[in-house]
Amino acid sequence: MQQQSLEHPIQERELCFLQDLTEKLASREIDLPPFPDIYARIIKTLHDPDVSIQDVSRIVVSAPDLCVRILLLANSALLNRSGVKVTDLNIAVSRLGLSAVNNATVTLATKDVFHVPKGSSLSFMLNKTRMESVRVAAYSYLLAMRAGMAAEKHNAMLAGLLHNIGTHYILSRAEEFPDLVSKEIIDSWGPGIGQALVSNWGFPESISSAIEKQNELLLETGEEEEDAVELCDILVCAILLSHAENEMEDPNLDYARIPACRKLDISEETIPGILEDYAEEVASFVSALR
Repeated sequence: MQQQSLEHPIQERELCFLQDLTEKLASREIDLPPFPDIYARIIKTLHDPDVSIQDVSRIVVSAPDLCVRILLLANSALLNRSGVKVTDLNIAVSRLGLSAVNNATVTLATKDVFHVPKGSSLSFMLNKTRMESVRVAAYSYLLAMRAGMAAEKHNAMLAGLLHNIGTHYILSRAEEFPDLVSKEIIDSWGPGIGQALVSNWGFPESISSAIEKQNELLLETGEEEEDAVELCDILVCAILLSHAENEMEDPNLDYARIPACRKLDISEETIPGILEDYAEEVASFVSALR
């Protein structure tokens, strides 16, 4: 009888937690804090069609942490193919381009938006999902280039950076019952919440849609589009590569049955070579945005 009395409050809290998520997701009234003011101003500046590199550099200087990230990214193996070291912020911004600067800003902004108790299990989980997001972003960028979709490489990177944002939201809401945040809840609710958040933030529909469908591995796009690679395909494969790198892949996973993997030639045989080819670029990108 004593065990039942202990379990009952946990079941009630879990039900309350899930009901709250359901209602907010259905109504799209997710109580997300706004981006920190400085990052919001930078993003607004980046979307000004008349903005210059000098304008961006001037406002970026007001966010020292972002300056450091931009310089690190400009010197990373992923975004600096020439290997020539950059120490000047203007040159770094010019080399990266406004899309990459925007992505770095989004990364830091979302890091500041969600908070959990330091040193807690939730803090460990949040940091782990953030690092996975950065890895997936790097793989997404590289897969877009590999698929001949250079025009989509920055959107692919942004989709990777934001694909776990629903998980971040769940973790930030779970302070009172961290024991209830299971992989099942995150897998079931994270993509839908992430899609709603990204849509509310005003990002392109292709990115929010890819985030929503990231776990739908067997999703078909239709016979007439069977060979067309979409942003969702890139995100799915980038997540699978990240899992393979960290030896987290499902042992029962059949890559041949996943349309995205067929389109991008991702298989048990090709993955080791892909991971080896991309290792330096992914590691440098993760280091720059750690």
